[in-house]
Amino acid sequence: MDLTHKVKKTIEKEHLIEDGDNVLVGLSGGIDSTALLYVLAELAIEKHYKIGVAHVNHLLREDESLRDQAFVERLAEMFSIKCHVKTFDVKGYAKVKGVSLQHAGRDIRYGFFEDVARENGYDRIAIAHNLDDQVETFLLRMLKGSGLRGLVSIPIKRDRIVRPFLYVYRSEIEDYVKANGIMYVEDSSNNKITYERNYLRKEIMPLMDTLNPVFKEKIYMLLRDITEVNSVFEKKASRFLDKLLIQGEDQIYFEIDGLSKLDAETRFRVIAHTLNRIKPGFIALREHYRLIDKILNGRRPNLSVMLPYNIKVLRVYKRLIFTTGKEMPVINGVFPVTLGENILEPFRLVLGIAKHTSKAVPRSAEIKKMTQDGGTALLDADKITEMHVRTFREGDRFTPLGMNNSVKLKDFFISVKVPKEHRRVIPLLVSGEDIIWVVGHRIDERYKVTEQTRNTIQVVAKHC
Repeated sequence: MDLTHKVKKTIEKEHLIEDGDNVLVGLSGGIDSTALLYVLAELAIEKHYKIGVAHVNHLLREDESLRDQAFVERLAEMFSIKCHVKTFDVKGYAKVKGVSLQHAGRDIRYGFFEDVARENGYDRIAIAHNLDDQVETFLLRMLKGSGLRGLVSIPIKRDRIVRPFLYVYRSEIEDYVKANGIMYVEDSSNNKITYERNYLRKEIMPLMDTLNPVFKEKIYMLLRDITEVNSVFEKKASRFLDKLLIQGEDQIYFEIDGLSKLDAETRFRVIAHTLNRIKPGFIALREHYRLIDKILNGRRPNLSVMLPYNIKVLRVYKRLIFTTGKEMPVINGVFPVTLGENILEPFRLVLGIAKHTSKAVPRSAEIKKMTQDGGTALLDADKITEMHVRTFREGDRFTPLGMNNSVKLKDFFISVKVPKEHRRVIPLLVSGEDIIWVVGHRIDERYKVTEQTRNTIQVVAKHC
């Protein structure tokens, strides 16, 4: 079966491209993408495809990059099709993002292809990945320890992306190009075995081919089996995510009890999907999972781990939180407060303070009702001197309402499960050297209103 006919059967069987679709071909000018353009152009006559090409000049190989761009533009002109070109400093992007050149190039290409397709009405984006690429990706991921989830097949279609060559061996593409006298450009970096994929392709795979000439087919069959097994775990993970994932403003979290009940493989997928939501394109490795599992099962209530791309995963008591690693600001300084409204901008808080003189001191039930929301404190005014607001300092102590002895403020925060990174932003109302109210939590026992109280101070905290 010739290549064009084989690809036609794949397109029809997998419903990759429909008659009359607008198809954008990702064209580097190399052998694979150039052959894909020729095959789709041949099929377009029968299937009425409308074809355009997109090319990214990565500015990595100086004159060679310009040569590739010029080749793509000439090819598009020869086929009388639209050519979309983008020049991008991939090296600079990789440095800023802290990723490899290969990763940076892939991000930029796919982002550009999607933009072009959306803005120009292309229904499909055709990429020239082939069966050899499948095998190479499998081996590389296995060597990097990506786990069962990472050993799935490259998808033949996902959203707009389609891969008509995915069931085609590279040797078939080479035969097609040779038989039809098709010109293409050679990327000199493909000969550098310092790149992992090139080393695998040029040094390792020929040895495997010697051991078993059909090893690629065997790996492909194994990939199909693994993909089937993966689908079972993926469905379980998807059900868990739909039911128990909680999305905050800038974080995602789960209750640890629910996460701990999952089998290890499903839990890995839940974590992997969550990391991908926090940072699209992030591929979770087993080593990432092991780090997260360690804090998940740790004895301490507050633990955290940093992952690539500034992703931060925290265990905060009974929650596992995924966020983008933004540090909680530390509020320093002393902020004097007086009767009336006090605007405390660093806390985004307004503290309203009023003094009352009354012969009838509120009863316990009344006080409880007034202060039950945590945003109001009622204090004995005659015990209070000048007041100010500050945040936690090492060694701070106070006597929580209902207790006889003072405790470390740190221990109090632990007892009421205040996350470690939040403790230095909680306002403390202070009189002299005494903490009289941990705002939003508890007043000091020594400053509570009693039967002997004659004057009271009411403090109301509101967010602004």
